[in-house]
Amino acid sequence: MSGLATRSAPSISCGARNSKLKFVILSSLILKGSVSVADLSLFPRSALAPFLHVGHHGAEGKAGVTLREVTACALAELTAFKGQKEALATVIVTNFGIALPAANKSASKDGVTFVSVGPGKWLVTGEGAAEHDLIARLEKATASLAAVVDQSDARALVEISGDKARAALAKGVMIDLDPSAFKLGSAATSFAVQFWITLWQTNDAPTYRLTVFRSMGRDLLHWLESSAAEYGYQVR
Repeated sequence: MSGLATRSAPSISCGARNSKLKFVILSSLILKGSVSVADLSLFPRSALAPFLHVGHHGAEGKAGVTLREVTACALAELTAFKGQKEALATVIVTNFGIALPAANKSASKDGVTFVSVGPGKWLVTGEGAAEHDLIARLEKATASLAAVVDQSDARALVEISGDKARAALAKGVMIDLDPSAFKLGSAATSFAVQFWITLWQTNDAPTYRLTVFRSMGRDLLHWLESSAAEYGYQVR
């Protein structure tokens, strides 16, 4: 018994040394003095911010296409409840001064745009002063008539303009973009390359707006840049 007790003593001592060593290692990890700490705070970032490269790209000379991400913009999806489309149209005129556009059309006033994206369904955008209260205004005006879904952080929105904008888009969209068929106020939801887009024309320059779900934003930008490269394009 005494021999066993004698042999176990070093084991206790060794354990004590290991415990002390562990304490020393852990205490050495404590930051002392003035150090730099990574800022892990969250902040908003646009859908295309990591992929946009401002400047001239593609063919040299005058840019035939200009691309920019539209960021200061609220987006919502408005869907009429069954049997409420006419009543919804009335309250939209009353509250926004806009007649709900028919299929394949868009309509704008005072920074607010309604784009038809399906039967009884519209994409609504708000810019300028309309950006900050668009969702609240829609919800208040359409309370029992339609569903309002905030899409502001769920989509990427790109504007393309310039003499060659139409030619660049025509490479990938399955839409007749000839001015006689697609003009100011025209809109379409269509398959483009490998994803669905909603497209509408905002002026006769021509200037177009395109939107996709945020996860497809990078693909949208890559397609537009590839299509515009031969004409030279400017990213703003």
